[in-house]
Amino acid sequence: MTQLDGLVRYSRSVALSRLALVAVFVLLLMSFAPWSISALGVVEFGLYFGLFMATEVALRDPDPVKAHKRLAMQSDILMLLLVGNACWMAVRIRLWEGSQYQVEAALLAICVLLFAALRVHLTRVSYLIGVIPPSLTLVWIAVDWSHPFQLDHYTLAMMLFVAAVLLVTARQQATDQALTRTARDLTRNNVALTQAMHEAKAANRAKSELLAVASHEIRTPLNAILGFARSLRGEPLTPRQAELAAGVVEGGEQLNRLLDGILDLARADPLRAKLDIVPVDLRTLARSVVRVWSSHARAIGVSLTLEDADPTLSFQVVADLVRVEQTLVNLVSNALGVVSDGGKVTLRLAGVVQGGELRVLVEVADTGPPIPAAERLKVFEAWDQTERGRLQGGTGMGLKICAQNLALMGGEIAVDPPAATLGGQGGAVFWFAFAAPIHRPASAPPVREKGQPGEIRVLAAEDNAANRRVLALALESAPVSLTFAEDGALALDLWRTGAFDLILMDVNMPVLGGRDAVREIRRAEPAGTRIPIWMLTANVFPEDVARYREDGADGVLRKPLDVAALYALLAEVAQARFAET
Repeated sequence: MTQLDGLVRYSRSVALSRLALVAVFVLLLMSFAPWSISALGVVEFGLYFGLFMATEVALRDPDPVKAHKRLAMQSDILMLLLVGNACWMAVRIRLWEGSQYQVEAALLAICVLLFAALRVHLTRVSYLIGVIPPSLTLVWIAVDWSHPFQLDHYTLAMMLFVAAVLLVTARQQATDQALTRTARDLTRNNVALTQAMHEAKAANRAKSELLAVASHEIRTPLNAILGFARSLRGEPLTPRQAELAAGVVEGGEQLNRLLDGILDLARADPLRAKLDIVPVDLRTLARSVVRVWSSHARAIGVSLTLEDADPTLSFQVVADLVRVEQTLVNLVSNALGVVSDGGKVTLRLAGVVQGGELRVLVEVADTGPPIPAAERLKVFEAWDQTERGRLQGGTGMGLKICAQNLALMGGEIAVDPPAATLGGQGGAVFWFAFAAPIHRPASAPPVREKGQPGEIRVLAAEDNAANRRVLALALESAPVSLTFAEDGALALDLWRTGAFDLILMDVNMPVLGGRDAVREIRRAEPAGTRIPIWMLTANVFPEDVARYREDGADGVLRKPLDVAALYALLAEVAQARFAET
């Protein structure tokens, strides 16, 4: 009944189910009752047939809202006529031949009352139309009008029956109305939630597209910056120039890793986040962070130093490089943000070997404002900052991210007052600790030198001129014969006419995209042969990598270019090639 066609379906079922009953009842009246009473039965049948026809018309109306309103009014009118006619028929039976048919008249009125009581789930007006006439008729039938003020057991029983029906149906009517309102509210809420879900999906798609664009548009120029800076380090430079070039490389690599962390954090579900375990030299990482932030520290008059607790200890471990570096950068940048001119920030690195693991402790001590004990638990909660955090500005999300990183790594993070540290300096000491397996580097497979017979023939499809130059500089000292294609269509033509050991394929290119080119190569290459194809792209989200592999790619090299990974790939290709000869 909460839908627009509810009344239509209900009224139609009522008319159909009762037409047959009224027909049998009319036949009985014609057999035993006079014509005047039988005629009332025929009228009752006609009224039910009229209700049935009204529902049929409503079902065929193209405007369901208008049909619903019209049928509701017609049903109330017809129900009033039906109930009134049936009650008058019961009165006529009661008056026929004295009180001989009092029981039959009462049964007819009871049937009308019970049928009408089934309308309790409709409107209050419909309910009153259905129950008031038969209730009054039953009381009238039960009264002995020769002694109207003498209440016998029959009259009392009938009055009690009517009262019970009215009480039960009235409560049921109130309950049904409440349930109807609840059902309507639930329907509206469901529609609103469905709309909100569609909007959320659209927003999520827009966010994914934005992240993909940001990933590609930032990493592409960053690839050129890092590539040229790395090549610059191989040129004859003054000590100052070499230092600046090294700073550009370190800062660019750090920016690239932080970009990875930010994009992954923005698009990932924290409950499903996973670690990206790679070999990490924590001492080298700490030095790089201090070196990158030193110029900023000098500009604001703050001393930034690295304290190595045990210079003889190796800090080469297997851990999540991005999360460790992200935590280090956040703690150092936060410390620099609260220390005034002339202050100090000290990054301290310590560790102890236990079995095959290194238990690492990193402390960032500063001389900024102290953090009261009551506020130390709030510093790692987003949007709930301490007084020191409000002085610095921001939202507190950086420290929240640090806490999430350490929780995922199985470590811990906290802040202590200066007295709790070994150095005893600064207004606060942020520290984090975790355990990581010790990394023991394996010797890399040899790559043949440039000029030796059997150079690796590489086809590189890349539309960006700066990226082509970066790749050429990275491979200029390697035993590689490098051929460039500026789009996927040209790469496809070169592959058909030349012999190559490896294809490096960009994704976003004019004329023919990299994915289409890979699919076409896999479709056209002869049976039993398979040239290694690696995508060289800035779009390296997991779903992107999965699509590349579905297209037929063997792997992915990310931009900015990881030269070590590129050389490792070349070594694998060389070994596979020369193993066949």
